[in-house]
Amino acid sequence: MKTLLTLCAAVGVLLAASNSASAYHNSPEDLAARCVNAVDGVVDRCTNAAADETQECVRTIRRLLSNGEVRAAHRVARECIRSATTRTENCANRVDRICLACIDILLEMGEPQLARRVNGVCEDAISQLRSLLQREKNAIRTALSGG
Repeated sequence: MKTLLTLCAAVGVLLAASNSASAYHNSPEDLAARCVNAVDGVVDRCTNAAADETQECVRTIRRLLSNGEVRAAHRVARECIRSATTRTENCANRVDRICLACIDILLEMGEPQLARRVNGVCEDAISQLRSLLQREKNAIRTALSGG
């Protein structure tokens, strides 16, 4: 449901930006800024969700280990890593959809330099998400090893 709402919001922003831009109410720079803000928003929401989920996973793993429930702790760790991976993939897919739409519109507007800049922001966002996932996995594995 969250994904659908996010997608609808992103499409709405892009359509509004596109319609406004074609009506000369928005400059290509305004559109690029909106796109970057949308991407940053996705990354921020995903980062916050990752922090919350990782913290809960680590707490649960530590509690299970302290109770001697090693198998259960391993199961929870696997589930947490699977969930983190799925969430990160969903976030990256949202970023990709926003970026592709924005870049297409900017190219249609005859702004290849702005499109390249937006693409750079998008690549950085995807890289941040990948790093975030790796940190999550490391935190979960550290908790599982008793750290």
